[in-house]
Amino acid sequence: MHFQPELYPLPTQTTNDRGTGKINPMLGNTGQTQYDLRFQLFGIPIRIHPLFWLISAFVTWIPNSPQLVLVGILCFLLTVLVHELGHALMFRRYGFRSEIVLYMLGGYATGGRLSTWRSVHVSAAGPVAGFFLAAITIAVRIAVTPAVLEAKPVIDFALANLIFFNIWLGVFNLVPCVPLDGGHIMQALIHRYSPLRATSKVHWVSIVSSGAVALWGFQNGQTFLMILFGLMCAQHVAALNQRNQFH
Repeated sequence: MHFQPELYPLPTQTTNDRGTGKINPMLGNTGQTQYDLRFQLFGIPIRIHPLFWLISAFVTWIPNSPQLVLVGILCFLLTVLVHELGHALMFRRYGFRSEIVLYMLGGYATGGRLSTWRSVHVSAAGPVAGFFLAAITIAVRIAVTPAVLEAKPVIDFALANLIFFNIWLGVFNLVPCVPLDGGHIMQALIHRYSPLRATSKVHWVSIVSSGAVALWGFQNGQTFLMILFGLMCAQHVAALNQRNQFH
């Protein structure tokens, strides 16, 4: 995830069975620090929290290979940035100003409340942007001669990482579990087309999907996925139980 999973996704719309509840992002917005890196891209403000660099180094760490670690961090940065730009540019297309924040294992793009299908478009834009970058990278890797890749293994390493990160992040984020992009898509569609007890349905779909991924991770030795999706599953179970106590 994701790996860059999008742990800090697009702000969740205020939606529920009767219009008064809310399913919150798992970790919420990120506080600012004096060490944040700030710049703009396509007119969109971007802020990178220091923890993003630390976690990126952890994800891409290769002992005794500082050059490859640096290349891995840059590939990870480009992957997450392109993903969030997909969200932010779609928000801007629909008339909202957007800001991108990168933090820990992912990031989020701010925006405004949207109609059902516009919400779907914004949520899907991130994975689509990543898949597009992966396709371009695959084409470049095919076009580059084997001799060049053998002579410049760093180039081969960078291309392979971009392909892996973008495909992995896109697939990961399409799991229908809030707060991932697939969860926001599922949430918007349920509230639009099956509004009766919609919030409970969103929790149940999130529980089943995250639980299935956690189980797959356990069975295949993917400890990180098991823990991450297990936590999301537990969060939704707790939220559903709390909701049932008051209804």
